[in-house]
Amino acid sequence: MRSVVLFFVSIIIGGCENLPVYEEFTTSKKTFECLSLDVNDTKLFGILKKEISFSPSADCAYKLRGYIHESSKCTSLYAKTHGTDFDGYVYLEIKIGKDRLYRVQSDYKDDLNGSISRVVTKVNTIVREE
Repeated sequence: MRSVVLFFVSIIIGGCENLPVYEEFTTSKKTFECLSLDVNDTKLFGILKKEISFSPSADCAYKLRGYIHESSKCTSLYAKTHGTDFDGYVYLEIKIGKDRLYRVQSDYKDDLNGSISRVVTKVNTIVREE
């Protein structure tokens, strides 16, 4: 009985620590040889510049765009009435022209920098500079 209780407690506590990262490729292309940064959010841009493991290229056709969504700014009546389970999420996408090729998103609760780090880690794995 004790091991069953410990098992459920570890799931509950562990589940709160590991926020998922959602990613999707909308093309068969799974790696990119370059990316240019097109991020207007100054906080996200500053952290991206520190954490990316590749050199952004201003003339690259593949654009890395993103933003930070804060749930406190949500205008949904449901969210205002019931609250949310997270403070917001960080969203990054790679586009060529108007076509989205890749997106990655991670929710955050009290740890915005951790969420940014999670999505940047995913992007770092798909950029293969030549």
